[in-house]
Amino acid sequence: MDEGTGIGLFEAIYTNRALRRFKPDPVPDEAIFQIIDAGIRAPTGSNAQSWKFLVVRDPEKRRTIAGWYREAWTRYARQYEENPESVKALPRQQQLVVRSAGYLAEHLEEVPVFILVCGPKGPVPGASGASVYPCVQNMLLAARALGLGSVLTTFHRLHEEDVCRLLNIPDRYETYALLPVGYPEDRHGPVRRRPVREVTFEETWGRAWPFAQAQPDGGWLDRWVR
Repeated sequence: MDEGTGIGLFEAIYTNRALRRFKPDPVPDEAIFQIIDAGIRAPTGSNAQSWKFLVVRDPEKRRTIAGWYREAWTRYARQYEENPESVKALPRQQQLVVRSAGYLAEHLEEVPVFILVCGPKGPVPGASGASVYPCVQNMLLAARALGLGSVLTTFHRLHEEDVCRLLNIPDRYETYALLPVGYPEDRHGPVRRRPVREVTFEETWGRAWPFAQAQPDGGWLDRWVR
């Protein structure tokens, strides 16, 4: 396995785009192991480490899950199909997200590996998310460091019972995320966000933080990405 692209932590953070178009090339076990091994280093409530992971490569299982995922996406995307102008009204970046999400829904079964991240059921669906999603973020950063692409998806949860039945997931667990993993067709690159000064206050809500006000709109991206 390639030991990584040589990028540092901050470069990975600043360039870790949500990627939804993948090559069919197989992903080696070593890479999948490293992604999960990075995930379990994340914090977890009471250090319970109650997460579980399912690596799914079987084409028929991927095809079945992709069908459920596509059905859920179709329900969500109906708002845009019934009113095409609503997509055009979105900011350009959100238009791109809608289109790439639609592409993933149409081609999900072509992604070589799914990783389902599971956790114990709580009193309400998703109750253990605070202990699971930090793990997911570690996994996404690890994939980026290895030159792979991924994105946190949850549309499959509209068919949660079907997915759990297909994969023999015990009743006491639920899925929290489906990570499609593969070598990306699109490039990693700078992640653009609203500047810190627009979303951060000092001491009391609404009071500007002078230090942040003095920083560039792009933050410190240029320090880490050349």
